[in-house]
Amino acid sequence: MSYTYKQIVRSWKPANFTMIIAVSVLCLAITAITIAQTPNFPERMPIVERPFSDDPDKFSFAIIGDKTGGGLDKWPVFDRAIDEINILKPDFAIMVGDLIQGDTRDLEQLTAEWKEFWGHQSDLIVPFLPLPGNHDITNPVMYEYWKEHLGRTYSAFTYKNCLFIMLNTEEWHHPTQAEEWDWEKGWFGEEQTKYVEDELAKHSDVRHTFVLLHRPLWLQEHSGWEKIEAALGERAYTVFAGHYHNLTLHTRNDHRYFVLGATGGGFTPQAVREYGAFDHYSIVTVDNEAVNIAIIEPGNIHPADISTAAFKNRLANLLTFKPQFNLNRDQPHSSGNLEITLENTLEKRLKLEIVFNSNEKWQVSPNQLSLQAKPGQTAKTTVTFSVPSDDFLPLPTYNYSALYGGEQLLSRRQLFHPIDREDMRILKDWMLLGPFALDVAETPANQNEVPQNFLEIPLPESDLDETYQGQSGEITWQEHRSESERVNLNNAFGNAELAYGFGTSYIKSPDARRVFAQIGWGSNLGRLYLNGVEVSGAAIPGKHLFSSWAHFELPLKAGWNTLTILSADYNGWWDYRMEVADPTNTLQFSTKPADSQD
Repeated sequence: MSYTYKQIVRSWKPANFTMIIAVSVLCLAITAITIAQTPNFPERMPIVERPFSDDPDKFSFAIIGDKTGGGLDKWPVFDRAIDEINILKPDFAIMVGDLIQGDTRDLEQLTAEWKEFWGHQSDLIVPFLPLPGNHDITNPVMYEYWKEHLGRTYSAFTYKNCLFIMLNTEEWHHPTQAEEWDWEKGWFGEEQTKYVEDELAKHSDVRHTFVLLHRPLWLQEHSGWEKIEAALGERAYTVFAGHYHNLTLHTRNDHRYFVLGATGGGFTPQAVREYGAFDHYSIVTVDNEAVNIAIIEPGNIHPADISTAAFKNRLANLLTFKPQFNLNRDQPHSSGNLEITLENTLEKRLKLEIVFNSNEKWQVSPNQLSLQAKPGQTAKTTVTFSVPSDDFLPLPTYNYSALYGGEQLLSRRQLFHPIDREDMRILKDWMLLGPFALDVAETPANQNEVPQNFLEIPLPESDLDETYQGQSGEITWQEHRSESERVNLNNAFGNAELAYGFGTSYIKSPDARRVFAQIGWGSNLGRLYLNGVEVSGAAIPGKHLFSSWAHFELPLKAGWNTLTILSADYNGWWDYRMEVADPTNTLQFSTKPADSQD
């Protein structure tokens, strides 16, 4: 059964919740006294109707962070934030995306998730303006749902001589453009970028401009943000984003750029507030030319600079783990050590606790240790390792935690890597073939479940000139050079969904040898082959691979070896990173070995 938005709202809280309506109706509902202060909304701007403040000079608004992306059991945090915003009573509230969990094409599930969200949001007593996040628009179906039930995907409006620009970082899911999105022109697309440029040109004399978007795309090169930033020019402006569930204040061109944390979304909390890992919402107050921002944790209020990029930069250099290990095939056992350095450049005492997990193949001494350093001090220690040279997998892991002034600052799990990072060769040159249709109707409910037809996909012919029938027509092998450390299949295969493809590269070895290798999967499904034989350990059967690493050995033969990666994804945002150990620089890598053979 399908529901209209009005029917859904009436079935929840008719006494407390008013429906999202067209701007023309909103304007009629505001009294003549406050018409001059009404925002100038474009048609079908997503908004929940409530009265606006009539103060002509000073106003405030709330910004709510991500609710989803984990944190499914954290509605009490979101509800508490809504209650506190009601007490503070800003003029309106904006949410920077990820309102629902999403990631589905099932309309019944979508309706249920939105009903759940509006049920919690309906307690808010001030106007509410949402913008979409990657969980709200994950595919063209969800894009259409947003437009039908909420309205525009990006907007701009003015309020009390301030300009608000609400961007959509998920515009690439537009149904008519999703398969042919031009990533060279960025995430926003030409139409949205032109819209922003026009709005900025029309409102060049506002006292302040606020830009809100879900993904902080100023942190990503060639995202299209550079065009918007250029259009902003020298005007007074502030930028807010979400997505990362971790608060960080950046400064660019003497302007403040906030990555806001979650408001009930999932993350690993840290007691040290400077780390930025705590639930919060924000209150922005505009008073003449001044813009003041309060970071508010339910029950606590923090200044805007509680978690700065400068603190994060120092944090990144606190700990150094330097392996000195020689995997010697000529000896029955290989040994080495891990040098650990704690350099305290912060303002409080640091204490580091490390525990190495048991592994019957690796001998570790000591397997538990502690380091402490006062501000300005450095502490060091060394851990020794020994392992059979011909049987060193799996690699050992260790857990460490750091206390800052007695409060938890870091808590992580690390892998002991026996090969120096500088000796790991990242493979960037590939021959790519795809996309092919995965022949599944939708994402499996259990994503750890590997579709049988994926396990039966045959390897393609070795002839790189062969033509194949792909997902949308004839395709051939294409030479690809990755500009980054990961091979971006989303760009190479045109944002194909429910699809698979192949990547092939070649390795020449002077003799038969086993070399250490690893792959970082950025796809739902994957398999890896060497010379047509699947490599055990390169993918974990029955496990969802996304954001996981696999470590294994490649049994190279003398001469050229063919490395083939089969990768598949449901939602079309996929990549991989392949690395091979080559400490003596004796291996050769190529996309066309026939041109290089002796």
